[in-house]
Amino acid sequence: MRLEVLIAVLSAAVALASSMVTARTVYRTPALVHKLQQEANELAKGELADELFRRYQDPLRWAAESLQSRLYNILRCGLLPRYLHCGDREDERYVVDSTVYVLAEYLGWVELLRREHRFLDSAVNTPTRDLLGIVQRIHETLASDTLRGPFRLFRGQQRAIGELMLTWTASPAGRIRDVRGYAEFCRLLDEPDSSFRPWFDRLRAEVPDMQHIENHHNQRLSRLHDDLIDLLGLLYQGERPVRSRLALLSREG
Repeated sequence: MRLEVLIAVLSAAVALASSMVTARTVYRTPALVHKLQQEANELAKGELADELFRRYQDPLRWAAESLQSRLYNILRCGLLPRYLHCGDREDERYVVDSTVYVLAEYLGWVELLRREHRFLDSAVNTPTRDLLGIVQRIHETLASDTLRGPFRLFRGQQRAIGELMLTWTASPAGRIRDVRGYAEFCRLLDEPDSSFRPWFDRLRAEVPDMQHIENHHNQRLSRLHDDLIDLLGLLYQGERPVRSRLALLSREG
């Protein structure tokens, strides 16, 4: 069920519950009526927050896995030296653009999450609150000017990239918001006079430089990798153990 529809249904349920409470408590104290109405509202907020977590658990997990895996392969497995100068122009471009893409894809899903979370009270005590806390920490890691290393993006830039990654796609329930795939991302980068490409030019230029950066000068990417491990630990919710802070995943691609 779409979140907007769920909001409308739950709002109607809260209104109905409130009217029933009022009807049945004519002779009860105003304080009791207020307490019962408050409990009904909190229940509705909790259900909305749980639905939001379920909706974004899988796509955000896939995007976070892709970004975490790429960072691991850059920091620990020598991915860039192996492919940046391999002599195959397609592979050389792929390793640059796909690295930028997995970051942009993650920011796209976070932007969708942010837009739907605005309907909710951030104090709701559900996994959604923990999720938003880790997402906030990742925002800070990317934006910090005290951390060494590439991929510094201020909050406005993070949101702008997230917005640029949003698109519409068909589904059985109709048109829904989605995040652009890699093929469309590359097509937009190649468009002449593209207003899309300038947002990614600096990030693309920074990827080759990563191969020359010592790990202790690459604080941002190392911190980002660890933040993503924490995010994945929450999103898996016990489906499998988080094996190590060094690497949850180490696949190449």
